[in-house]
Amino acid sequence: MAEHKEHVVPPRVYASVLVALMALLVVTVCVAFFDVDQFTRAHHLGTGWNTAIALAIAVTKAVLILLFFMHVKYSSKLTSAFAAAGFVWLGIALVLIMSDYLTRNHPPGVNPRGEPKYVLPPPPASDRPALGQQPGSPGHYH
Repeated sequence: MAEHKEHVVPPRVYASVLVALMALLVVTVCVAFFDVDQFTRAHHLGTGWNTAIALAIAVTKAVLILLFFMHVKYSSKLTSAFAAAGFVWLGIALVLIMSDYLTRNHPPGVNPRGEPKYVLPPPPASDRPALGQQPGSPGHYH
């Protein structure tokens, strides 16, 4: 049976990964306060960029943690395959969740993609019941 040999990682690697994670944290906070969708809408590039950028940063941070702090980079190919399978399942879950969310019926005027929706104007004032008038009473519109 093959003897297990432990890989020693220099502290500077952990320090550099920590600095990278902190930089990505700052970028995440900056993106959260900056409306990228407003810029992309003006240039006809669509919407949903804030979410896409946040997810890309989160996946990058997860990969850094997985590779260095969980030692997958220095593990066997089988361990790497199982870690990759976890990301594949995460991708499948995200695709299914977003397809469910984007195909739901939203209330009038609300669109998950940020595009304006046509909203019906209120009925004319003559068709509205008078203040304090109960529905179904004479003069109430049907």
